[in-house]
Amino acid sequence: GADESVLNCYMRPWVWRGLGIQIQDGMQVKVSGTLNIYKPKGRASFVAESLELVGEGSLKKAYELLRAKLEAEGLFARKRPLPEFIRSIGLVTSRTGAAIGDFRKNLAPLGFRVQLCDARVEGLRAVEDVSSAVKWLSTNRTDLDVIVVIRGGGGLEDLQAFNNERVAREIFASTIPTICGIGHERDISIASMVADREASTPSMAAMLVNDSWN
Repeated sequence: GADESVLNCYMRPWVWRGLGIQIQDGMQVKVSGTLNIYKPKGRASFVAESLELVGEGSLKKAYELLRAKLEAEGLFARKRPLPEFIRSIGLVTSRTGAAIGDFRKNLAPLGFRVQLCDARVEGLRAVEDVSSAVKWLSTNRTDLDVIVVIRGGGGLEDLQAFNNERVAREIFASTIPTICGIGHERDISIASMVADREASTPSMAAMLVNDSWN
């Protein structure tokens, strides 16, 4: 409309760096934080503590920007082979989600050891949870043969955490080979592109593990 009012917004640099999303003018975003009033002049400003993209258009644009950036850096080109005879698996997913059941029931009865790292896979906490879990397993469980990151299917909005730069870079930085089984309606997730092997679902991720024994 004709309303040209402006609210000055500020985000602390470390919060901004931790977002892991590419932002451009024109994108719709949802921010939460605190309102500050400068009493002498009655001036209002907003300190943003979190930021989410809203709407298919904004999510799609951010996805394309990040994909182009990481592709140019070569993050999609490196594909390490999975070990033969995988025995121990680091699993990053939600303890309460459907994905964990799909993965476990499709594992062949070969005595696999599964170390679960419980992580939220949706919402604002998911980026922190998934990236921290991958980093913890890679750093502290060097006995693992593979790290498997899974979640059930969804659209761009549901899968925001897996189209995030922080998560993608943590998967790439893993010293242990990685499999991503992220269910997707249309676009393969950025996390899956960075992983050493991509599976279309959690069940297919289990099949990839089984294949190491064939």
